[in-house]
Amino acid sequence: MSFGKKIIAGVAAVATLAALAPAVAMADTAQNQNSATSAQAEEEFATVTFYTADGHIIQGTTWQKGTAFSQYALGIQAPAIAGKTFTGWSYSEGPMLKDTDQVFGDISVYATYADTPAQDDNTQYTVSFYAGTDKLIQTVSYYAKDKAKFSTYAAGIQAPAVEGKTFTGWGFASNNGNVAVNPDEVVTGNWAVYAMYKNSPKQDDNTQYTVSFYAGTDKLIQTVSYYAKDKAKFSQYALGIQAPAVEGKTFTGWGFASNNGDVAVNPDEVVTGNWAVYAMYKNSPKQDDNTQYAVSFYAGTDKLIQTVSYYAKDKAKFSQYALGIQAPAVEGKTFTGWGFASNNGDVAVNPDEVVTGNWAVYAMYKNSPKQDDNTQYTVSFYAGTDKLIQTVSYYAKDKAKFSQYALGIQAPAVEGKTFTGWGFASNNGNVAVNPDEVVTGNWAVYAMYKDAPAKDDDTLNVVSFYAGTDKLIQTVGYYAKDHVKFSQYAAGIQAPAVEGKVFTGWGFASNDGDVPVDPDAEVTGNWAVYAMYKDAPKQDNKKDDVKPADTVTKNDAKKNNNKTVAQKIQQAVLSDTGAAVSGVVVFAVIALIGFAGITILRKRI
Repeated sequence: MSFGKKIIAGVAAVATLAALAPAVAMADTAQNQNSATSAQAEEEFATVTFYTADGHIIQGTTWQKGTAFSQYALGIQAPAIAGKTFTGWSYSEGPMLKDTDQVFGDISVYATYADTPAQDDNTQYTVSFYAGTDKLIQTVSYYAKDKAKFSTYAAGIQAPAVEGKTFTGWGFASNNGNVAVNPDEVVTGNWAVYAMYKNSPKQDDNTQYTVSFYAGTDKLIQTVSYYAKDKAKFSQYALGIQAPAVEGKTFTGWGFASNNGDVAVNPDEVVTGNWAVYAMYKNSPKQDDNTQYAVSFYAGTDKLIQTVSYYAKDKAKFSQYALGIQAPAVEGKTFTGWGFASNNGDVAVNPDEVVTGNWAVYAMYKNSPKQDDNTQYTVSFYAGTDKLIQTVSYYAKDKAKFSQYALGIQAPAVEGKTFTGWGFASNNGNVAVNPDEVVTGNWAVYAMYKDAPAKDDDTLNVVSFYAGTDKLIQTVGYYAKDHVKFSQYAAGIQAPAVEGKVFTGWGFASNDGDVPVDPDAEVTGNWAVYAMYKDAPKQDNKKDDVKPADTVTKNDAKKNNNKTVAQKIQQAVLSDTGAAVSGVVVFAVIALIGFAGITILRKRI
């Protein structure tokens, strides 16, 4: 190689390195800037992720590090659980979080519950008694907490007489015929039961056993008979017999008379002849569970405002009694609470004290503060820069916290955004207000939002209930995240009566006839289901189930292929730094080709 060629080749190498150096520097600079920005954001903010008790995510909330936990939890709704009361948020295996606890890093918290007190459970279970498929006789309800047996629900229900048939009891409907209900079974939900019959016995098999029910020694209440061959239990005979009420006594059952007092009849014993039984009682407990304590609220010595009563057994606090009672305004006075009257002046009632009897309390006042004590601080809540939502004022002397001012203020919904709290306006963006900060002047605060998470937690799964192919009965929706069973969707849906048919349940349409839906199946999308029926049984035989026609539907499934978050981040990084590096490499290749051309030309010359 000549000296001239060596110079040209050396210059080409230097030019290539010179072209690559800025590109590498640019890539390093961009990467360092992104890392610095990300590190700064992670350093300044912390995220609290809220989960249900069973580990399903509810929502995540982000605030500056050091913010009180109450600000993160503001507006987060824990799902209701039957028989449970929400008590707060806790770590997965740790203590409960207090509202005043400061958050300095990303944490996950879980909804915590306690058993709801039994006395507050007013859930009722209802049994509906039917004659045939759609003729309602009567409904009977008892509180679920009382765990009443079916025999209690059925007491006094009269099934209609059917010629040539004998009533045998009540049953659940099924595809294989009614299934008898056990009278001793505790009712555990809302039941529908149907009168059951059998063919009356032939003339030569009509021996009957009769039980006579008495109140006292000679007062006949009713007689009940069943065929001896049926071997009916005493509980079946006693079904619906009402013993008369006796003051100060509680009915305990039926018994045989004896010299040593009535002997209780075993409800499960088979009646083997004609029996006489007598109502048995015990003394009612002295404690009256319906005792009420009343608090009378007075303005002055004799002006009654209102009386409020609660059951003594509930042990209600005075604050519960006083809830909503409005003391009359008195000029120049400020209402300070309620008190008991005494010779030394009214004695204030402690709001947390349990009321233990019938109380009379009186409105208490003090002199209103002078004019210079009426200074008020007002907080104005805005949506955007100029749209006022509401103003709230409190006396400066009360030193009210911002959380008190913000109580009940509703920030407007913004599509694609999640409300995160209130903030002061600044050139660098809104600065979040600490909910526990005392308001010290007239403030203007603005609704703050962040981008809503990509995952839509409000997805609904809807079940449409049809009678026939095109007659919609009703649609029912629940959140997909709640994993609700089909039985919950179908609760209370009434399929229309069809003459000569018996409703058997709900099914999916198919070319081979409707396919029954499993009540315990979890609904996983938008479903269309159709009422299914079978021929009502004739007197002497049964027909095969007949599926309703024209119930075939087709559902198109759609699949969404979305990029993952990692793919989107990768694409964004390539678009910012990869393009710059690629451009520099191309430039370097062109430079090499150029210098190679110059070398060839020099050689030819």
